[in-house]
Amino acid sequence: MNWKRAFRWAGAYFAWTVLFALVGVALAGGGAYLLAANATPTAVGPTTVPVPTSAGLPGLALLVAGVAVYRFGKAWALYRTLTGAVSEDVADTYDTQRVKSDIVSVLDDRLSDMQQDLQSVNREMRELKRENDGGVEGGSERGGGSF
Repeated sequence: MNWKRAFRWAGAYFAWTVLFALVGVALAGGGAYLLAANATPTAVGPTTVPVPTSAGLPGLALLVAGVAVYRFGKAWALYRTLTGAVSEDVADTYDTQRVKSDIVSVLDDRLSDMQQDLQSVNREMRELKRENDGGVEGGSERGGGSF
């Protein structure tokens, strides 16, 4: 694979992962905000600590969904770009048009050889026929042929 194609596929992978990362971070950030907004401040000793409540469960779900979107998107981007790059490289390696033209070229050569062989056999058959026709006429002149 040449460097231009590799760079293009690497760029596509980067773009897809950045897109899914942005969506995942947005979801996770929204979930973290909802989780923090629904936390109840509780005094633990001399400090106040926010403790999440059940009202923050949608925020937790969004946070988990954001991480899942990022992980899934990264795996999907790898699969998509890797399979695309490999199939493109294999398509160049096994160029069907080139293979087809090679086969047609070999068949043309073989057919040309067969045509030349058939023409030479036909010439030889005509020569043998002329010799046989000439020999029969010559035999009848000698008086040994027909009844």
